[in-house]
Amino acid sequence: MKCFAIFQSLCCILLILLFSVLSGSTGLAADQSGEKEAVDKPVPAKTKITDKDRQPSLAWGNELYQHYCIPCHGINGDGHGFNAPHLLVKPANHTDSVFMSKRSDQKLFDTINLGGVEVAKSTLMPPWGAALDNDNKIKSLILKLRALCQCQATKNW
Repeated sequence: MKCFAIFQSLCCILLILLFSVLSGSTGLAADQSGEKEAVDKPVPAKTKITDKDRQPSLAWGNELYQHYCIPCHGINGDGHGFNAPHLLVKPANHTDSVFMSKRSDQKLFDTINLGGVEVAKSTLMPPWGAALDNDNKIKSLILKLRALCQCQATKNW
């Protein structure tokens, strides 16, 4: 049973990576002559803002949620992602304000960072801390989660 759970976790991660690759854009656009040119012009190094300098925001949380969370939790955050039917444990419904308000921001942070198994939840929720590698990214995801449930934590950080 434990081997099956590990296998299912790996399949989940592979599906998420595949979805990320397939849904990613090339960053190129065709000009009038049909040639492709870069859509985003490089910003000079002096003014370029890195992820390390970026503050948590709902907009950033939306971007991250689309990339990391939609495959299991769904576009609407209701736990009905395209990968959800293949999981033994149903993904959390982030739109459930009663469920979500019982989770402190710290509990959400730990779940995203360390994965479900570290907070006594599903082993299928992968630890995203290393992939996100920035506390402000996780805090942005928490802002997105709070927007989805339209609730606040009963206990804050």
